[in-house]
Amino acid sequence: MNTYIFTTGFKRGLLLAAGLSLVTPVTMAATTWVGIADYSNAPTAGGVDEDSVGPFDTYDFGVGVSLIKFTPTSATTGSLSGWYQSAVVEHSLDFVTAPSPNLNSSGSGAGYELTAVARFTGTYTISGATNTFQITGGNVGLYFDTTPDYNFAADSGFEEAYAPILFGSIAGGEGSVNASGSGFEELSLNFSGAFGGYDHNVYSPDTIGGGDAIFSIKTKGVSLLSSVNSVLGESKVGGALFAADGNLQLTAVPVPTAIWMFGTGLIGMIGAAARKKTAV
Repeated sequence: MNTYIFTTGFKRGLLLAAGLSLVTPVTMAATTWVGIADYSNAPTAGGVDEDSVGPFDTYDFGVGVSLIKFTPTSATTGSLSGWYQSAVVEHSLDFVTAPSPNLNSSGSGAGYELTAVARFTGTYTISGATNTFQITGGNVGLYFDTTPDYNFAADSGFEEAYAPILFGSIAGGEGSVNASGSGFEELSLNFSGAFGGYDHNVYSPDTIGGGDAIFSIKTKGVSLLSSVNSVLGESKVGGALFAADGNLQLTAVPVPTAIWMFGTGLIGMIGAAARKKTAV
C-alpha cells in the first residue's frame, strides 16, 4: 500500500421594455459570501459556550485525514473513491482571523467544535512520478458539536447523528501529488443544489450558495497517519492515506445578470416619470 499525505452604474434613461427584453438568457455570477454565523442557534447548542462569529468568509481547517482507494490498484489510469474528515481551527475574512474565542479545535475540553466530513469519487492518472486527480462528485457536511470529541485514531466524533449546519455536493475538483512530496487540490462545492443547504438559523445573510476549497498536499513529514486505521468507517486496507490541510471560502447565491438589468429598466422608468411630473 502506498501512503500519500494529502495536505491539500446603471443608466437612468432605460425603458422598461428594454429591461424586459433582457430577462433571457440569464447569466449567473457568483461572489464571495460574507456574513455571520451565530452558533447559539445551532442544533444541540446550550447557550453557554457558543460564539456569534463574523463577519467572515472562510473556514480554515487543521490537518485532516483522507483515505483514497484506487481501482484498479496497479494501473496508470482508473477511478477513485475517497473519504475525508477534519476540524475547523478558525474563521477568517480576507486572510484576517475573525475572533471565535469558544471554538475548540483540540478534540477535547470546553467550548464547541466544528468538524467537516466528505465522501467523493473521481478518476486518476499516473504519469511518471505524478499522480493527477479529477474529483467528479461527492458530498460534504459541516457539523456543530457542544462536546469537542473528534479523534483521528478512533475514527470518531466527526460526523454527528443530527443534521449538519452546512452541507452540499462536490461539483468538481482537481489536484496532483508528485515525487517531491508537494502539490495541491482544489474543489468546487454547491450548497444550494438538490442535495445542499444550510441551517438558516445559524447563517446570516441568507445567501450562501456554495464554496471553493483548496488544500495543500505534502507527502512527507506528517506523523498523524501512523495512528489512523480507518476514515469515516472505511478501512485503510487497500487504500492510501492522506493528510489534508486547507480552507473553504463560501460563495453567495449567484444573482442573474438579467434581473439586475431588469431592475435598471425600472429605475430608468421611475426616473423618467419623476422628471415628467416635475416639468408639469
